[in-house]
Amino acid sequence: MSEQGIALKAVSVFYGEVVGLSCIDLELGPGITGLVGPNGSGKTTFMRSVTGLLEPREGTVRVLGENPFTSAHARSRISLVPATECFLENASARRNLEIAFLARGHSTAVSKTIAQRALERVSLVQDGERAFRTWSRGMRQRLKLGLALTADVDIVLLDEPFLGVDPPSRHHLKALIKELGDAGRCVVISSHVLHEIEALTHRVGILAHGRLLGHGDIETLLATFRERFPQRILIDTADPRRLAGLLVGRAYARSVVVLEKRVELLTVDPEAAFAELPKLISEEDLDVRGLSSQDQSLDALFSQVTEAGAQLL
Repeated sequence: MSEQGIALKAVSVFYGEVVGLSCIDLELGPGITGLVGPNGSGKTTFMRSVTGLLEPREGTVRVLGENPFTSAHARSRISLVPATECFLENASARRNLEIAFLARGHSTAVSKTIAQRALERVSLVQDGERAFRTWSRGMRQRLKLGLALTADVDIVLLDEPFLGVDPPSRHHLKALIKELGDAGRCVVISSHVLHEIEALTHRVGILAHGRLLGHGDIETLLATFRERFPQRILIDTADPRRLAGLLVGRAYARSVVVLEKRVELLTVDPEAAFAELPKLISEEDLDVRGLSSQDQSLDALFSQVTEAGAQLL
């Protein structure tokens, strides 16, 4: 896996006495992986370590099988799209791209050609001569992705690409990111906009307090954490006490709580619960007016797990 993408083994990073990353073991190959976690969880530290900007105190980092802190070749195969601005404010978008490709070792003529291609890929040719400082946040992010799409790299790291971007621009950005993943590149995207990640990929890693709490496809993570974080199902009914009595003792019921005109069911097996509840309601002729759950999405799992992150360490 490490020959095709990123491999971290027992990686720990410290800022003085503050933990940036703690004993991270992670391998990522081609395709898109989402990295989610609150501020200070270690997402940016992870990306800085992978790019060779921040060497860990402990453990090893490998990019395409090489050490990014000593291998110029490994670093040349990485494109980082940072959350902060990385272009010259007073230069045009075209000139910024040309400078970026010159820095990658291309000739002036080749840099101009690739810069034009990058502008075309993200539909920004008509704005290419404008100073970067006049651009909207969405246009700026598209330009960064244009650079990543056109650069000859294997690893693309996207740090909070949707931050401050309007909905139409987000739609465009998602299409560009999918293009990167479909091209077989190893793409890592961090974001607080969790439903955007959920729409892009089924593979996620959850960070909290510098620790990797889980990594895998969303359904697997939901199942893994469900034992510690049961799914909450709310059932609106005219007779909550009767319904609660029927639910107590069922295999899928972790706990049953009677509320005003509703029952709260906690379950570690939501599929079984949702399969049996309609039959139970029909057989017992219960007056049920609604059934809902807000805990099945990545957003809900993320909130539950990261809020309890310290207890999981």
